[in-house]
Amino acid sequence: MTFSSFEAVFYTIGFLVPGFVWSAAMSILVPARRSATQVRFLEFVTLSCINHGLWSWALFLIFQTGFIKRHVFWSGWLLFGIIFLSPLALGVLSGLLQQKEFVSRFLNWLGLRTLHHIPQAWDWHFSQGKPYWILVQLKDGAKVYGLFHRRSFASSDLEHRDLYVETQFRLTDGGEWAPVEDSGGVLIMADQIATIEFRNVTEVNDDQ
Repeated sequence: MTFSSFEAVFYTIGFLVPGFVWSAAMSILVPARRSATQVRFLEFVTLSCINHGLWSWALFLIFQTGFIKRHVFWSGWLLFGIIFLSPLALGVLSGLLQQKEFVSRFLNWLGLRTLHHIPQAWDWHFSQGKPYWILVQLKDGAKVYGLFHRRSFASSDLEHRDLYVETQFRLTDGGEWAPVEDSGGVLIMADQIATIEFRNVTEVNDDQ
C-alpha cells in the first residue's frame, strides 16, 4: 500500500499528533520515564486511538453522514477540537490523576502492588511543589543552607541534574539560620551533592 503526501500528513496528524499532545500535557504535570523511540511511537498511537474512540460518534457524524460537505466550517472546528483540544484536556486530567495517585491507591486497595509512575525519588520529591528549608551536604564536605520555594528549581533532565536554591543562608555561632546578605540564590550541580536534608516550612515571606 502506498500513500500520497497528503494521506501521509493526514494519518500523521490523525494518529500521532493527538497522542503527542496528550503525552506532552501529562509530562508537564508528572515527570515521565524515558522510553525508546519505538515505545514512544506506540504510546502516541495508543493514546490517539483512545482519544478517537471517545469521539467516535462525532467522527461518524462528520465523515459518514455528509456533515463535512454541508458544514465545512464547523467540521473543521470539530476536528480541531478532537485532534488538539481533547487530548490536551485528557493529558491534563491524566497528569492530575497521577499526581493524586488515584489509580495506584485504587489498585493498592484491591491488593495489587504497582510500580510508581515517577522514575526517581529526585523527581517525586521536587515535583510536589512544597517549600522546604534544605541543607545540602556536598561531597567535599561543604554545606549549603537555603530556602527551596517558588523561585527555586530542580532539573528533571536525567543527564543534566542541577539544583537552584533561591535564597542562601549561613549558620550563625548560635546555630541559627541567617540569610546571606544580597543573596541571589545558589546553583548546585547534582554530581557534587552527597545528601539533601529537607525541613518543613511553616511560613514563608515571598518577598524574602
